[in-house]
Amino acid sequence: MTKLLGAFAWVFAATGMAQVGSYLGPGVMSNGSGTIGDRSGAPVDLRMFASVSGFYDTGLVPFALNSQGQLENLSGLYGEQLSGGVYGTHTWHNSVLGLDFSGSLYHYDDYSQFDGSTAYLMLGYTYQKSRHIVFNLKQVAGTSSLPYGYGSAYEPSTVLTNQPTAELFDNRFYFLQSTAEMSYVQSSRLSYTMGGDGYLVDRQASALANLRGYTARGVIRYRLSQRKTLGFQYQHYFMDFPPSFGQSTTDMGQAFFASSVGKNWTYRLVGGAFNTEVSGVEQISINPVIAALLGTSVGIRAFYRQDIYPAVEANLSGHMKNSFIGFDAAETIAPGNGVYLTSRQISGTASYSYTGIRKWNFGISGGYYKLDAIGQGIQPYSGLTGGAGFTYGLTRAFHLVGRYDYRRQEIVLVNGFRNDSYRVSMGLAFSPGDVPLSLW
Repeated sequence: MTKLLGAFAWVFAATGMAQVGSYLGPGVMSNGSGTIGDRSGAPVDLRMFASVSGFYDTGLVPFALNSQGQLENLSGLYGEQLSGGVYGTHTWHNSVLGLDFSGSLYHYDDYSQFDGSTAYLMLGYTYQKSRHIVFNLKQVAGTSSLPYGYGSAYEPSTVLTNQPTAELFDNRFYFLQSTAEMSYVQSSRLSYTMGGDGYLVDRQASALANLRGYTARGVIRYRLSQRKTLGFQYQHYFMDFPPSFGQSTTDMGQAFFASSVGKNWTYRLVGGAFNTEVSGVEQISINPVIAALLGTSVGIRAFYRQDIYPAVEANLSGHMKNSFIGFDAAETIAPGNGVYLTSRQISGTASYSYTGIRKWNFGISGGYYKLDAIGQGIQPYSGLTGGAGFTYGLTRAFHLVGRYDYRRQEIVLVNGFRNDSYRVSMGLAFSPGDVPLSLW
């Protein structure tokens, strides 16, 4: 990776491109391979792992009711899990590949009907075709019925579909998002990017909405100095919620400023607004006189709503020799979670990973999110997440692995909905290598 970045720097210098992608801000290489496959602030060679662990789950909410007609809540569940995956980067003369894949099979000792699997893939590829043209490709895909067990602290904020912690129910869903971009670097100061995404989410419960959509965007970047870049981006979103829950279109315009601070730190500030047009159907109460005539007290009507909201974001990240730290906060558009459709999302996350104490690797993360549905007239849905994990090298090939994850869900209603869930796991992993295994 270092050699490739050096090669890019030489070519960029020859064409006036060096400073455009020379920091970890919104450079022309950031939305392809980017930091996919990185661990603790640095790229690593491709590394495979396999593990077996025991776990304890509590507070799971499947899409079902219990015998009292209340939401099912599964607690005190013990089980075993078999996991495996591969992560890292590979470089060629003029391209970079980043890979992060993990999958698992899990079994509950006393609740086998909830047995299942998870899979998560993030694949990024950056290719420099010529002195002025760079292509970025990215693929994200996976499936899960749990809020735990996969994902990455290095995941780009442009990924819309992989939001397991925002799902209201622990119901199986499948997600896919494909990204393609082309960047043209006109001069040492000016570059343009065009591209887009196509995405889908399918949920197993038929009463929950699925997602089909795309995003088209254009970005202009202007380098103010070697460390500072100013730019503007426009994005157009289309989201459809089959089978017949409605759809929305959104236009978003944002200006951004990014800069590096010293050798290790970068920050990015984004400000703008998005205009959303939402249409769909909703259930309403019918006037008692009309209800007596029709023999029903509820009806269905179409709705349309147009709103303008702020679209802001702030990112701060530090890439040190043996560690990574990142902070993100944003208010933006989101596709919801199957109950909440097109929504205004407010979120904040923080993560830290460290590999450098002999045989140890540590990781910790936390976040807050809030979904405020646009046009549905329902109370906001919010949540807190947190997690911490470690690996310890017993030998060159075997590692002790431990993890704790927590999630809180809340909807403010007359009776209120609030649920706390967590998972504790401990196991043994096999992954030969000279440095500690890093899973977070």
